[in-house]
Amino acid sequence: MRGKDWRKFYLRLCPEAALKNLESPFVYHIRRDELYEIDELALDFLTRCNGTSKGEDLTADAEFVEYCLEEGILETISQPGPVEVHVSRHIHPSFRYLELHLLHRCNLKCAHCYLGSPRSDEMLLPDAVSITREFSELGGLRLLISGGEPLLYKDLQAYIEQTSEVKVRRILFSNGTLINSDNAGWLHVDEIQFSLDGWVKGHESLRGAGTFERTMRGIFAARDAGIPVSFSTMIHRENLDEFDRMKEFMLEIDAIEWGIDVLAVAGSLANHQELTVPYKVAVPFLEYAYGGGYHGSSEGYACGRHLMAVMPDARAVKCGFYGDKTLGDARRSLKDCWLRMEHIPLGKLECKDCSVVEECRGGCRFRAPHSLAPDPAMCCFYGIQG
Repeated sequence: MRGKDWRKFYLRLCPEAALKNLESPFVYHIRRDELYEIDELALDFLTRCNGTSKGEDLTADAEFVEYCLEEGILETISQPGPVEVHVSRHIHPSFRYLELHLLHRCNLKCAHCYLGSPRSDEMLLPDAVSITREFSELGGLRLLISGGEPLLYKDLQAYIEQTSEVKVRRILFSNGTLINSDNAGWLHVDEIQFSLDGWVKGHESLRGAGTFERTMRGIFAARDAGIPVSFSTMIHRENLDEFDRMKEFMLEIDAIEWGIDVLAVAGSLANHQELTVPYKVAVPFLEYAYGGGYHGSSEGYACGRHLMAVMPDARAVKCGFYGDKTLGDARRSLKDCWLRMEHIPLGKLECKDCSVVEECRGGCRFRAPHSLAPDPAMCCFYGIQG
């Protein structure tokens, strides 16, 4: 705004900004994945920033306007340029993260896949688009486009095109082996999260011979196309000596996030339990992780407070690990499915009196022996003796 007086220009909410009515009003900057809490007065002002009024007619609060301009929440235009400024509906608790499984098919047979053997079911394109739009309307922030391998979804390009105006951050989860310079040109998502489960030895011990080089080609194709990249890594017996090399790579590639987790025995891993390592060996590697993409608990509640998954047949579930516990048909009403979700207060956990329960928040409910038990991995991470 240097050299320009915003008061004389028309103010408009930036395309990358969305007004989200969560537990309280927020502005969500989709490209930067940042939330800004605001009050009702600011919400009313931003709602009126629709490109039809000059700044001097909207407010005298120069400090707030200039902050919004610097943060990319507002933009100035010299002539009227009307846009619809929409505020998402309020729902409690807020539904912020949706893991959308478009299909179960995959081109790999990973030894640790929690979904088990690939299956043929695939979500219809109109259903995928409709569910995505309802998610945004309900205040959604991060859409996790998953599978199977989403690059095998026959309607992926059409899905991306038809959801381009939806006010959520679209994150494509991929093993990377099918991404190339051609399809990277139409993969107009906000981020691609690649599964990288070690360097050559570690990665291929889970995903098969030759997969490391193919994944690397996909990573660089995405970066060359200007798509931000992030990574997820599972700790297993064959990659324990490779984390420093992976850390170097994260810096080289300018990864915006590195999520790391401990294996949970489910799906294909049940037949490959030799890959698991004791929690006391695994949990120190969690310290390598960085970034803000954690979709777990929130204050006062255990994991899943703001997350739900929808499987390829449109069944809503708590997350992919709970694929057999249906909350309803998301095609009929994503909201109704969300309202059926059980949210576990920390005060109901067996470990409610633990000194670190507010920080740990119970860890992973699936990894715990039962729904109210402590997560042994997190107990080990925090040095709590069972």
